[in-house]
Amino acid sequence: MKRPYLLITLYVAALMAAVASNADSALVEHTTLGQLPMLEGLRNPALHGAEYRTSFSQLALGIDLERQSQAFVLEKGTGYTLPYIKVNTHLRLGNRTAVWGTASYTTGKQHGVKWNSTSDYDLLQPYILADTAGGDTHRERYAIAGGYATRLNRWLLGGEMLVRAEQEYRNHDPRMRGIVTDLTLRLGGGYELRNYRLGAAFEANIYKQTNSVAFYREEGVIPEYQMTGLGTEYSRFSGDKRSLYYDGGGVAVLLHASPLADNGLYGDLALDEHRYHRRLAEYNSMPLTDLYREHLGATIGWKHVSGRGRSIVLWGHADYTRGTGNEHVGGTSDARYFPVIACLTMYKSHQIDAQAGALYGTAKWHAALTAGYRSTSEKYVYPHRQMDAGHVYGRLQGQGFFRPSGKLLLTVDAQAAHYHNLSDKLTMPLANMEPRFIQLMQHKQDYATAHYTELGAKVRADLAWKESRYGLFAQLGGAVVLCSTKQHSTLLQSSIGITF
Repeated sequence: MKRPYLLITLYVAALMAAVASNADSALVEHTTLGQLPMLEGLRNPALHGAEYRTSFSQLALGIDLERQSQAFVLEKGTGYTLPYIKVNTHLRLGNRTAVWGTASYTTGKQHGVKWNSTSDYDLLQPYILADTAGGDTHRERYAIAGGYATRLNRWLLGGEMLVRAEQEYRNHDPRMRGIVTDLTLRLGGGYELRNYRLGAAFEANIYKQTNSVAFYREEGVIPEYQMTGLGTEYSRFSGDKRSLYYDGGGVAVLLHASPLADNGLYGDLALDEHRYHRRLAEYNSMPLTDLYREHLGATIGWKHVSGRGRSIVLWGHADYTRGTGNEHVGGTSDARYFPVIACLTMYKSHQIDAQAGALYGTAKWHAALTAGYRSTSEKYVYPHRQMDAGHVYGRLQGQGFFRPSGKLLLTVDAQAAHYHNLSDKLTMPLANMEPRFIQLMQHKQDYATAHYTELGAKVRADLAWKESRYGLFAQLGGAVVLCSTKQHSTLLQSSIGITF
């Protein structure tokens, strides 16, 4: 009579071990640092669907916090408090087909924002609406994404859509409000030729923002500046013109090649072109500025996986981004209509980031080392202004998976980085600048040419839920950024949720 019970016990134990093993392998595959060199290629939805062999889903509730002792970038403030809820899933529907999706809701505050009354600063700068008062802003973001990929013999086909709707506002004067809609579509294909997988994808983006600032106080209003780069403003329409429209978007072409057997050379090439137009909400939507961004990114690397599962990856990567800004010159007003009589190219920027990296690891741990050079140059044509900065940097990252008990899996990530300034240049017509603009540009220069040291770590604990495919997880991470201006930034990330 004891033998059947013994067999049942062994069967249940084996089943629980198998479930935990499958859950572990899915978690590791979808979160491993070993995919770091291949992330650019996964922008192609056809390759994204073929990359993962397991299904993995999770629902997370978390919060991201940042506090800076002084704003590193005045336009982005002194930090944020952003609670969120997010669900993401990747499902294998047989050997040929995969679907995936993400949905999230984020709310919270951006603290101490100054010289910026426009959402998506990183995307639209320098063409923003700005004032000297600023203050905390409230943020609310909805984001969804979904993709589908399938295989037809040697052919891989896939598509993906990403949607973001966001609003940012302030409930005290100056009462800024930015309402954003951002849509991205990707179509990709791939072909397995002998020992290689080749991929090509096309991406299209549509972007819109309605931006305005209102004043309700009896004391009056302060000027809103139509910024045009490096401390300049479009003075003719600054002051009381506080309602704008942004519209734009762009396209991208993505190319990829990698060995099927995980041994050999691989490469990625990305070509992007985006443009953003700023218009007044009055005067028949008169155009003010046009911003053009062109980007070229290229990666070439070599990877090898030994029979014992040890992997090594070596790569080189380079990014080049060129920005061009045009200003429209309005003629004489006629019945609240300003004809455009000229378009002048006044702002130019160049960004270069070149790096080399190496990654080594096994199924249980990975370590990556990256070294590179990054430079930024901005120019305003007349009156001539220029700001340059160049840094060399090094980054060390590590990740390990540990199992203290049969049901508990720990994932530990850590990283350290240092950015050392090599060159800087600031040319400004100080005699013709207002003191507030001089202070703005001096602050930009101080932090653009500073040295930075970053230290961070993150721990995630996954607990298997009996013999089912469900599990619980908790994650806690933190980082500190030390700046040579004797200021610092601290970050904290925490989340809890379920996996299934």
